[in-house]
Amino acid sequence: MIPNSVSALKARRRANIPELPPELWEIIFDHATYVPDIFIPEIYEHSGTLGFLFNRDHHPLIRRSLVTRRYLVRVCKKWWHLATPFLYRSIFIGRGRCLSSLVSALAFSARGKGVVLGERPLGSFTERLDIAMRDQSQAHGDTDLELLAEVIRCLPNLAIVSVDVTPTEYISLAMPDIVMDALVYIAPKLKIIDWASGRLLPPLHRIHDLVTATRQLRILHCPYFLPGRTTAKAICTLSSCTTLGVPLNAIFYRMALTQLPALRELSYQFPFLVAEPLFIIPFLETHGSNLSSVHLSWPGCSDQMNVLATHCPHLRRLTINLDHWESFDAESFKLIPIEFLGLRCRRNQSSTKAYKLVISALARFKDEMPALRTIRFTSLLNVNDLLKNHCKALAHALELFKGSKLRLEDHEGRLLSERVVPLYVTS
Repeated sequence: MIPNSVSALKARRRANIPELPPELWEIIFDHATYVPDIFIPEIYEHSGTLGFLFNRDHHPLIRRSLVTRRYLVRVCKKWWHLATPFLYRSIFIGRGRCLSSLVSALAFSARGKGVVLGERPLGSFTERLDIAMRDQSQAHGDTDLELLAEVIRCLPNLAIVSVDVTPTEYISLAMPDIVMDALVYIAPKLKIIDWASGRLLPPLHRIHDLVTATRQLRILHCPYFLPGRTTAKAICTLSSCTTLGVPLNAIFYRMALTQLPALRELSYQFPFLVAEPLFIIPFLETHGSNLSSVHLSWPGCSDQMNVLATHCPHLRRLTINLDHWESFDAESFKLIPIEFLGLRCRRNQSSTKAYKLVISALARFKDEMPALRTIRFTSLLNVNDLLKNHCKALAHALELFKGSKLRLEDHEGRLLSERVVPLYVTS
């Protein structure tokens, strides 16, 4: 009698948990694996800052998410079925040695094997590809790159490709034709091309072949010098391209207005004073009236502001990268009726005096630039330096902004005054 009583008691205590519908599990998986700003359309908000700095902030988050996604598909068959689209939505190639197994899985699935009958091939779920080999010992060279080409050919719906390879062994290697041919093969659905590092750079004519094959390209970011002939005119038309960030010698700066009808944003990764007479002035004469946003390096000369003021009458957003805060020339900005000013200094640590000079200059904008609404320190490292090492000085400087509609923000768009005051009071 006792065993039966125990069994009956356990049966009464057994929880009757209702099974969640698949739609709810998919929402849960989406939240568990979410990485902000890396997919369309969120990434468009960061169109002008794509490249090394964007990847430095987001690659660790992508790798962390990938670990979670790998665990989800191993729980049970039901979770494998539901979580597989999340596993393959973003592919991150961090090491060349993973390519062989990845090719096998994608190719096997593309042949209709290894998946549930009637299901989509695994590669069809992929929207983003990060080519970020970081092997420290030695690069595997042609073998890895041949496998990379096979991976790309299995991704028919790829929308974003980012190349951010770091090993020095790849510096002398150009991206081989087999990989560029694979990119051209899947190019019709590409919306973002981001060559974020100076490794594995393709020849200029291969980049031209790639963008010519696209149909929906929104962002072209490849700011490094590309070997090849630059005297020819670009014959392609990028009807959807809104953001352009290419080297000053590139043939894309020779494109007519009808070839870049949607261009609204321009990114200069290097000072353009030397190349200005040959490239910048003619380009801005053609496209400047359509530009609303510009991102540029700052050589400490106001000539750039004169050029933008002359040729870009509708410019509303301006982001600059300074070598050091002392090169900031506040007077030159008054030439342009911008609404947003983004500031970044390559020097991660600066003196209190330098920050005080910059903030005092910015404070004058509230009276002298009535159209300006937002000033943002766009670098996390600069913001951390301000808050950790110059908190008191910053708090005193922010007194100058009291009663003003002008916002002084951190890299995430939060008011700096809200972050400084608690630290200042407790210090």
